[in-house]
Amino acid sequence: MAKRPRKETLERAIGRTMHQAITSAQIAHWFTVGVQFANITITDEVKKQAKAEAPAAADSSVEELSEQASPEKAGSEGGNQKSRRPELLTSPGTTPPSLASYEYPILPITKNRQELISLIENNSVIIIRGATGSGKTTQLPQFILDHYAEKKTPCNLVVTQPRKIGATSIARWVARERKCTLGSLVGYQVGLEKMATEHTKLIYVTTGVLLQKLVGAKTLTEYSHIFIDEVILMSATINCAEFAEYFGSPIRNQMNPAYVFEVEGAPYAIEEFYLDELKTILPLGVNVEQTFPIDPCITEEMYNVAVSLIQSFDEMEAKDQRLQVYPLHSTVTLEEQNGVFLVPVPGYRKIILSTNIAESSVTVPDVKYVIDFCLVRQLVCDKETNYRSLRITWASKTSCNQRRGRAGRVSKGFCYRLVTRHFWENEIPDFTIPEMLIGALSVQSNNQRQFDGDLTFLGRVLAHLPVDLQLGKLIVLGHVFGCLEECLIIAASLSLKSFFAMPSLQQLAGYRSKLSFAQNVPSDFIAFVNAFKAWYTSRAKGELRHPKDELEWGKENCIQIKRIREVAELFEDLKKRVSRFNMHISSSSNPTDYTSLHKQRFILQVVIAGAFFPNYFSQGEIDEQLASKELSGNDPKTTIMIRNLPPFAFLCYKQLQSLFRQCGQVKSIAFDGSRAYVEFYRSCVRETGVLPEVLLALLRARQTPALQLQVHHADEVEAHAKGKPIAHLRYTRVNVDVQSHAVSPVGVLSSTVNPEKLPSSRDFIINITEVFFVDFGNTSVVPCSSLRELPSDLITPPFQAQEFCIAGMGPSAQSLILGGRWSSRARNRFKTLTSGRSAIVSLCSILHGVMRVDLHISMETGDVSVADLLVQEGHACHIPESFESRQSHEVLMSLYEDMACGRFTPSSTSGSLNSRMEEDKLLINELLQHFCASGSSAPKCKALVYGPSSPHKVSFHSMSRISSFRAVGIERDSINSVMVNENPQDGHERMLVAATVSLSASGSRILLKETSLMPHIHGLPSIVTMLFTPVMELRTNEDRTCFTGALCGLGWNTVSQSAVLPEHDIELAFDVKFDIEDITEINALRGTVNKLVCDGPNGLINLSPDKISSLQEEARERLIGLFIKTPPRPECTPVYYEKFKKWNQVDRSQQMELQEKDDGKSKGVLFQLHPITLLNM
Repeated sequence: MAKRPRKETLERAIGRTMHQAITSAQIAHWFTVGVQFANITITDEVKKQAKAEAPAAADSSVEELSEQASPEKAGSEGGNQKSRRPELLTSPGTTPPSLASYEYPILPITKNRQELISLIENNSVIIIRGATGSGKTTQLPQFILDHYAEKKTPCNLVVTQPRKIGATSIARWVARERKCTLGSLVGYQVGLEKMATEHTKLIYVTTGVLLQKLVGAKTLTEYSHIFIDEVILMSATINCAEFAEYFGSPIRNQMNPAYVFEVEGAPYAIEEFYLDELKTILPLGVNVEQTFPIDPCITEEMYNVAVSLIQSFDEMEAKDQRLQVYPLHSTVTLEEQNGVFLVPVPGYRKIILSTNIAESSVTVPDVKYVIDFCLVRQLVCDKETNYRSLRITWASKTSCNQRRGRAGRVSKGFCYRLVTRHFWENEIPDFTIPEMLIGALSVQSNNQRQFDGDLTFLGRVLAHLPVDLQLGKLIVLGHVFGCLEECLIIAASLSLKSFFAMPSLQQLAGYRSKLSFAQNVPSDFIAFVNAFKAWYTSRAKGELRHPKDELEWGKENCIQIKRIREVAELFEDLKKRVSRFNMHISSSSNPTDYTSLHKQRFILQVVIAGAFFPNYFSQGEIDEQLASKELSGNDPKTTIMIRNLPPFAFLCYKQLQSLFRQCGQVKSIAFDGSRAYVEFYRSCVRETGVLPEVLLALLRARQTPALQLQVHHADEVEAHAKGKPIAHLRYTRVNVDVQSHAVSPVGVLSSTVNPEKLPSSRDFIINITEVFFVDFGNTSVVPCSSLRELPSDLITPPFQAQEFCIAGMGPSAQSLILGGRWSSRARNRFKTLTSGRSAIVSLCSILHGVMRVDLHISMETGDVSVADLLVQEGHACHIPESFESRQSHEVLMSLYEDMACGRFTPSSTSGSLNSRMEEDKLLINELLQHFCASGSSAPKCKALVYGPSSPHKVSFHSMSRISSFRAVGIERDSINSVMVNENPQDGHERMLVAATVSLSASGSRILLKETSLMPHIHGLPSIVTMLFTPVMELRTNEDRTCFTGALCGLGWNTVSQSAVLPEHDIELAFDVKFDIEDITEINALRGTVNKLVCDGPNGLINLSPDKISSLQEEARERLIGLFIKTPPRPECTPVYYEKFKKWNQVDRSQQMELQEKDDGKSKGVLFQLHPITLLNM
């Protein structure tokens, strides 16, 4: 403890003057504000979970980092490779000094060198405890290294670190201090990245590397000394005595604890202060007793205390500095992470906002002040759902002491704990509970099972793969269905930190890149695959031969090169591992034609769903009529909404345009009351889905700070009118064409249908021609030799083409699977039917400027509906029209009826109305010229607006039992974090699959990570669930004449009659009709899968390549056949079974049990066949 009298002096100094440069509201924004990052990368991002250090445990940080040897200068450049060229730290022609000539720095541990060497040589285990910065991690291994060098005796030392950044940065620091080449005497190994040779005597590794060596070799005799740093049970905060007892050795029939050595002293003193000792700096009105929360959380008042402390540091040091704020947490990019090590610009104070990631491994040498809220997010397992959750809890004293040690490396340090001293002494726990005692292993199960036999084939594969079990299952299923390469890429990508860069200040750019790689497929998994293949292919072609080119490619595409290299290494390692089980990437697994590409992509999506069963979620329904009304009839695929606009908001249209410049090109802004509807350009005529610009704008709403407009006060605007009546313009309807800057008022009675622009009759004849190019105003650089002058006959006629689409028709399952939307077969068939023919068109509605029509063509059998013909041939299906289209249809029918009967007359008020609108337009333009001119006075008011938003935004709910009443949220980096329902009129269920499911800290929300939205094929959620569920029980109606649904999960306990895992059971209610033939086909496919995932004489390992290829093709065709059925399955209204989620509801006499033939040649299969409930025909 530092000297106490210093506290009063400090309080007087920091309490005299409070600067008002920052506010508590800025605390939440600091993770994205004021950062300038250098283009430098370090070894890797530290892992998210907290691994605090006990006084008994060794310190994993780089204790002796100085200004001359800080991690940013010793960081890695480039990326991971299995074999990397060592960094030459000596000049050419010079010889590194001998080991014995090394001069140790003056640190607390140095004086104990000989004593420690003696203890280590005479004890099998010794525990060394010392303050942070005392030199344990870096100096102790060198003591042993030099000792053995003096004896001329060989030694081989390994030092473990819990995080990659710790192992690599420490190894570099030690190598630099020893003036030797990294990878020669001193090296490291983290994951698959190894910087070491056979001559390496001191190697720093992650704990997982040492564990893999132990598992593989069954011994660690290759090392003479093992230094375990920051270790054991995911917590380094276990009592020293417990360590000593655990590593005790038997002497004279009793256990003697391991020797514990205390390292006295610390580099610099660190003075501590508590909340109740800082009363003089607390903001006005803040009372410690009332402000301090008993529950673990951070209140706004506590943020204000932190702000006051930061402001007081300038007063203490008699400096007036600006702030450079750097975030440090698990999701920052490598460049952002490296910013914390940079020396601050003169005149600036560096502030690091960190999670408990900075407790160990990451050491910033110039930290002087530590402000500690004494909180931690701890990974726990929810006993109700078995989902993981990060809960905010009070950190332990040992963790807080570790945080305190971040200061005091180069000068005296100060630690401010924002809890009272009494609370610290009596409420803060001494040690952290090991994670395994509060994680999934802590959940007690009532179903105690004995040893249940040998591992199946799948179990042996999973045990051999260094990935999560579900990712291992993904790899196996990928082999079965012929998409092994893609599944290996996904498994490698999800096992490591994401290589997609989402910088704090460029999240929209990162999200746009991910969307681009996904290629219009709403799936994070597809984005990983396509991005990896793009990088891999570019390297193979030699386009990224130079590191500079590769880094530039990564920057353009928001890809972190170092991390994608790590994925490549793991991909290669996984490929070698699965080859031992006769799983190989097929040369035909990379199709190039349009149909095969989409077919492969669909199969991959189904395989992903199978691997992550039962992490299934269903898209929520929206009130289509209400959503249409709220969006004022605008197209939800191209438009977003802003609310809470101030009066005369049309004066700010340029500000709104600027706010969304990062999202895309704004086409128009429609002001209506206190709302504005921002429409984006559709850059491609073939784009029919939701624009990426809309998704980017909605993502913008999730960022901070909120949208603000600089506006003129309404009174100021009205005063400028000089008596002219403009009050009615405060919230008038105004349309702004952004490209032409035309601002026009819109009449209250304005309609989207202009009779003057309609065809004279609802039915008319057209000639369909192929349009090669439509000018949307896009620009491109082309060579002059490619330019041609338009013939005069093409310039003279007016533009007469009109966009239309066929009403009541959508792509069939076949088209969706083989073409993403419309297959090449469907397109070619439509061209064949319509090309060069006259067609009869019947206008149904006009929706967002597009005519929706019935199209008939003349054939030998008479006039035929093109829609009916495409449906009959399986290319399309009938779908209901949207609410807006139905509304438009009614207006058109009424209008044409009035025109036919001669009842239609222009509105009698149209003349006066047009005159009034012209007056308003003049007033609006006059206001714009005055308030928006370059020389006008700047707006003095700020208006906080809400949005952007969309009433068509999609929500999800869980398909399993336990979480059906919890809200579902998708992490911000996922492609599906913001989604818009483009077909709200289609009430059929649509499925979302998630790789990771967890709970929020409060337990009220389910959080999803890495998601994939399945194609909107009717019946797909039921087919996928029935295909991959371990056990299924079919539901029927009362008369047992048809199947109404199914219960899917792990089944029930035959003794207790209760569900094995009820929280993850899924009760299906069919929205299309399934029959016995469908269930038989599902069983047949499960049987084919079993042939490729089993042991025995007919097991996978003993199959020839031709046989494997034949079974894979059979599995693929059976899978596609489940979804493409001619005629398609009829629709039905979902009806849930009355005994919801209850198993064993079918009499065994009414079931047909199916079992595969047991000839002893196939053992340990993956799936059992589903029993089929017999129906009364």
